Amino acid sequence: MTENYNSISNLNNNEEKEDEDENLIENTSKNNLNDNENYVYEICQLFDKDNNETIDSNDLIDLIKALGIMLSEENVEIIQNFISTNKKEKIPFKEFFDLYDNLMLNKKSKEEEEKELLSAFQFFDGENTGYIDINYFKKAICSFGNKLNQNEFNELMGKAIFDKTNKKFNYKEFIKTILDDDSI
Repeated sequence: MTENYNSISNLNNNEEKEDEDENLIENTSKNNLNDNENYVYEICQLFDKDNNETIDSNDLIDLIKALGIMLSEENVEIIQNFISTNKKEKIPFKEFFDLYDNLMLNKKSKEEEEKELLSAFQFFDGENTGYIDINYFKKAICSFGNKLNQNEFNELMGKAIFDKTNKKFNYKEFIKTILDDDSI
């Protein structure tokens, strides 16, 4: 009889241990992630003010920028649909990963991005010289569309090669630099 009790007790202890292990795995979202998902998870943690694996919906755009995702019209539409469907102040990481996956599916190839950027920069180059006046460009990029603040503009332009005599920069080289730089 004692032997049966010990067997049942050990069985219960093993089941409890397995339940604890399963709960630990379920509660640690980071365990089953690949390298890219780990990177996204770590960036999300920087925006998780409560340490409860949620992101404040007001921080969503900043988080997406931190992940290096360009805010194209298509991506803004995807984000707006996500927010209007979700209607939560706090977004669980798991739900954000779904949004991230949608944004990444919408990601353009490097060649497509280069073509779009070149077209946009050529708009500012009325004389087709390959150079843009920095003051003119700053006014435009900080005033229209997805406006940049002064710090964002300075960080972005830190990659530009300037012709100091006429305060212009070579936008073709600038495009290559920003597309090759994963930190932007």
